[in-house]
Amino acid sequence: MMKKEYQGYLLTDERLISASVVKNLLDGSYWAPDRSIELVEKTIANSICIGVFLEDEMIGFARVVTDKAVFAWIADVIVVEEHRGKGLGKEIVSFIQAHPDVPEHSQILRTRDAHGLYERYGFKKSEVMSK
Repeated sequence: MMKKEYQGYLLTDERLISASVVKNLLDGSYWAPDRSIELVEKTIANSICIGVFLEDEMIGFARVVTDKAVFAWIADVIVVEEHRGKGLGKEIVSFIQAHPDVPEHSQILRTRDAHGLYERYGFKKSEVMSK
């Protein structure tokens, strides 16, 4: 298990993730506003999940779908709006890339926004993947 502290926040891959909090976060996203709680629970159970906590409150989330050898798909990177702009997105991506179960090769991320953030970590914009 990994842990990292950043400006009073704790990033961890421990199983402290609350499916109901993740559902609430995703309800405010453009990509998953209508996922059921059952689907959120299933995605959490079948992914490496990263939680961002401020004291006991989960304020950020990301997950990685991977075979732990060749490919990794980074998904559902999200931070509560009032905690954005503090570098947490960068810390989440950095934390994921340092994770021992996330292979260095073939990391995939599909997003409509934040391209500048992800390009810093070696991701390249693809017209196919940016839609």
